[in-house]
Amino acid sequence: MTQSHGQYLTSVLDQLADLVAEVEPSQYGAPTPCPEFDVAVLRNHILAWAQFFAASFEHPDGSGERPDVDGYEAPASPSEAADVLRDASRRIAACVAAGVADQPVTMFGGAMPGSMSLGMCLSEYVVHGHDLARSTGLDWDPPAEAVTAALDFLPSLLTDDYRGPDKSFGYAVEVPATAPALDRIVALSGRDPYWKAA
Repeated sequence: MTQSHGQYLTSVLDQLADLVAEVEPSQYGAPTPCPEFDVAVLRNHILAWAQFFAASFEHPDGSGERPDVDGYEAPASPSEAADVLRDASRRIAACVAAGVADQPVTMFGGAMPGSMSLGMCLSEYVVHGHDLARSTGLDWDPPAEAVTAALDFLPSLLTDDYRGPDKSFGYAVEVPATAPALDRIVALSGRDPYWKAA
């Protein structure tokens, strides 16, 4: 499954780039399922971290420059923003092909297995694709295998230490066990999969 995480990640990123290309500038001020983000800030977050992850996989030992994710502003042009994401996807794909899944990867100070890093990124972008689509009325239908892989992985990462006020994730939202896998992973991440702008 470790190699698959990387392959699924680049597939999801490419599909997310297509979604980013469809978001109209008139929608940048719209709210999102992430209370602290509007669409513009969500775009910044998606693109900045994709470049950060690409740089981390290119230099898994922690060397090399990491982009500034806090000060990043995505291009206003939808097509240019999509190109940034496609470039990050290509870079990550090259790292996956070179075997980064089987190496330790240093991202935030300490090293973690490359397979875990790829699984974390996959989960992040499956969910953020949903966030962006729900905010803009666009479609988000990532590959079923990618969603399943992310859903299988996320519980191992999302412990209670990361949930709650002022944490990276909210508390899990209850959905039926028969809900689609995409709804279940969104709910697990602390979002309401049926969220709509007020």
